[in-house]
Amino acid sequence: MTSATFIASRPVFTVDGEDVGELTRDLLHLHCEESVDGLKTLRGRFVAVGPQSGEQQQKLLYMDGRILDFGKEIKVAIGPLEGQRTIFEGFISALELNYEEGEEPEICLYAEDKLMDLRMTRRMKTYEEMNDEDIASAIAEEHGLTPEVDAPGPTYDRIQQLNMSDLAFLRERARLLQADVWTDGSSLFFKTRDRRDGLAMTLVRGNDIIAATACADLAHQRTSVRISGYDANNREVIDEEAGEDAVRGEITSGRSGVEILNSAFGERVSHRVREVPLESAEAADWVRAEILRRARGFVQVSGVTSGHPDLIVGGQLTLERMGPVFSGDGYYVTQVAHTYDLSSGHRTQFRAERAAVGNYA
Repeated sequence: MTSATFIASRPVFTVDGEDVGELTRDLLHLHCEESVDGLKTLRGRFVAVGPQSGEQQQKLLYMDGRILDFGKEIKVAIGPLEGQRTIFEGFISALELNYEEGEEPEICLYAEDKLMDLRMTRRMKTYEEMNDEDIASAIAEEHGLTPEVDAPGPTYDRIQQLNMSDLAFLRERARLLQADVWTDGSSLFFKTRDRRDGLAMTLVRGNDIIAATACADLAHQRTSVRISGYDANNREVIDEEAGEDAVRGEITSGRSGVEILNSAFGERVSHRVREVPLESAEAADWVRAEILRRARGFVQVSGVTSGHPDLIVGGQLTLERMGPVFSGDGYYVTQVAHTYDLSSGHRTQFRAERAAVGNYA
């Protein structure tokens, strides 16, 4: 029995629950992107002229609302039959028609996932005696989504959403704890990185990885981060600090950016001043999140692979054949873009980060 040495995976489109083979046939370019901030987006470009069913003459396609129309639900799956995966599920938000002399007309569709509803809802609201998990749950229920939250943090006396969209406000709350925001089906997720279950995957340069750039940069590393404030109820100064101890749990092996910075240039302390904590619990959680944000961004890798539909944000990566400094496990995927065109087929672009480099050989 022989097996195929090459499998060409074309995207499969479903619009309002119906498979639409015409979109697969006429597809020129596809771009589906997501990141840890949430709001997955889709952009598709199609040939917009051809024969319609039962007619001989070519006509302009997709402009009658029969297949593509504003607000219609669209899903995209890609991959070989035994490994096909839905990479996008959302709603059409824009249609664009392009004409160029000597070329066939093209239509572009743009779509966003269910976080679009949060992006388009702006409000002023006060949340009292709630932590960030409670706030995320309340926002999810406002939009008919099931909250899936796991981001422990302090309880606040009062938090105000001042003329912000629900998505912008949720992202701001996530930033304070270094949590990720995303949707999957009818659920809204708000979880810190250590509580997000991401698929583990190994990528090998020269095999899976077609192109890659890796960089370890001390520019934004700090040996510690401090935050200060005043607790009016207890009449005492708030002064919290987080350093290398908070980062050690992120490292499986090698040297962290915090460690290297201290040995190469000495102590470098950052003071966080954007937020003013009113209790020590707030300060401790915020300062820990800030040192983690900086430490996690020490090593940045961007790459292009052959089509990997299972490569998603939140995944855990092991990279091989990247040299002793950048090879190994511990990478966290922060951004993914699935693309498809007629020349390259399915490609997956990714960005990942980790807090440490490997030892020199």
